[in-house]
Amino acid sequence: MKKFALGDVVNSDKGRRGVVRAAYRSKDGQQFYAVEKDGAMDYLEEGRLSPAPRVELAA
Repeated sequence: MKKFALGDVVNSDKGRRGVVRAAYRSKDGQQFYAVEKDGAMDYLEEGRLSPAPRVELAA
């Protein structure tokens, strides 16, 4: 089961934040995600990603 959905904001293990644009499985069954960061795409394993903290804005 996928840990992240399309459009989720995530942090990579290197601290960079991006948006999940695609999810897919390798032939070995490992889950990968295409993450857009500043207009560039990174392809990362699920274990290298964590959910980005949600920021609550004051009204």
